[in-house]
Amino acid sequence: MSKILHTNPGSRAASRCAFARRAATRLGRHSGRERGVVLVITLILIVILSLLGTFAIRNATQSERSINGVRSTEVAREAAETALRFCEQIAIFDADGKDYTEYSTTGLRGKIVATTIASESDPAAAWRTESNWTGTANVIEVPAAFYKNDTGGTSPLKNAPLCLIQKIDSTSTPKLTGYLITARGFGNNAKFQSGKSTQGAEAWMQSVLTSAS
Repeated sequence: MSKILHTNPGSRAASRCAFARRAATRLGRHSGRERGVVLVITLILIVILSLLGTFAIRNATQSERSINGVRSTEVAREAAETALRFCEQIAIFDADGKDYTEYSTTGLRGKIVATTIASESDPAAAWRTESNWTGTANVIEVPAAFYKNDTGGTSPLKNAPLCLIQKIDSTSTPKLTGYLITARGFGNNAKFQSGKSTQGAEAWMQSVLTSAS
């Protein structure tokens, strides 16, 4: 005896629709989670790249400042050497009883400090007194013609180097006479207020010209 199974087409269609809805819901949930993960990863990458860019800019700025500082210090040192050479010529001419008149200069011999000191370490040396550097009686400003560049263009220094010359007359045996020369050079970043250096690179140098008698 055979049985005839009767099926309801409507119920099958409803089951298929319900299954499709459940599958779509699962897919929607998975897609939403994946989009959320991708968004978080993207934000993290953006933050990392932003930090790397900030660090790179900061390092570049610090490197540039360091390079500028080294360059300014070197300019100041070379300026001090220039002043030292210039004022040594004045002292040498003075020892011969002459005035140094190169580079259209006159009367520089009269700027040599008249008060003598016993040695370069004498606490009464004129270079130790700040007012001697801001006045005009003894400080010597190196003319631009002496330190201009080789091409004859504009001077490579924005601030003229300075020097002081003071005679040495010792009481030691053997007796020493000569000159103490103190030079100051400034970087192009130096700033001044009332004749005093307040900012920027600065270099000091000294030399002693002596003769035994």
